[in-house]
Amino acid sequence: MLIIWAILQFLAGFIFLVGGAEIMIRGASRLALRLRIEPIVIGLTVVAFGTSMPELVVSIVANLRATEGSAIAIGNVVGSNIANLGLILGMASMVYVLTVNRHIVRLEFPFLLGLSVFFTVLALWGGSVSRVEGILLTIGLVAYLTANVVWARRQYTRAHAAKENLEMAVSVDERIARPSEQPWFDVLLIIMGVGGLLIGADWLVQSATTIATAAGVSEMVIGLTLVAIGTSLPEAATSLVAVFRGQGDLAIGNVVGSNFFNILGIAGISAIIKPLPVPGDAWLSFAVMLLFTALVYGMIVRLPHRLQR
Repeated sequence: MLIIWAILQFLAGFIFLVGGAEIMIRGASRLALRLRIEPIVIGLTVVAFGTSMPELVVSIVANLRATEGSAIAIGNVVGSNIANLGLILGMASMVYVLTVNRHIVRLEFPFLLGLSVFFTVLALWGGSVSRVEGILLTIGLVAYLTANVVWARRQYTRAHAAKENLEMAVSVDERIARPSEQPWFDVLLIIMGVGGLLIGADWLVQSATTIATAAGVSEMVIGLTLVAIGTSLPEAATSLVAVFRGQGDLAIGNVVGSNFFNILGIAGISAIIKPLPVPGDAWLSFAVMLLFTALVYGMIVRLPHRLQR
């Protein structure tokens, strides 16, 4: 009976997580446009953070609930990266041939591969991700976002940037692309979204811990599977919508950006709050993450830079 209740709680937590993230994106995007923030910045910050917010909040809550840090958090980071590359890109490229932007092939993906290797060494070398290392990762996230905003401003016109970078947000609600008409309501949406994220994350972590105990497996395994795949579904939905609209490059960009955010943001911020423990047998999971990252890069680096069925 306990395991059934835990599964139901997990599903309810997931619904609150996804719903909270979507509501928050709606309110924050419209409010940002009203404040005359450039669409390119909204696309690279509000939308990118919004789709990755479930992973972040779950990892923070899991870490806070545990006495000495939770293995769910590190499992969530590694498992989400594997799910993004294997599940999301796999599904998206089966639907439609994905043409990959040259900037991603030449710069972002090699950097992601290098960052993944660096993170693996960092995590496995000392058996944990310390607060100091978390601060370094978070600084890296700020630098990454700043570099992307600067690059995007140089490469695109304002109109082009608005069209591309708000495409995934518009797939959630077309009104996102219009400035806020009722700021108070959008602020309320942001508050409700954050509340939904917190409630959903708490339920998800509680149920995941119960399921792990009942099934006789480690929290790391639950983080790698149930939690990672569950929190990656918002990215899967937005990527598939982008593919069906003929915006395959957005699907690739969404996955690459999400993997950057998982390592730099989720692991970094979670470790600042409380050092992240890395189980001794986690090396295999990290190896699979590196394998998937290298495999996808090997596929897209060949001309004409495409992921085919």
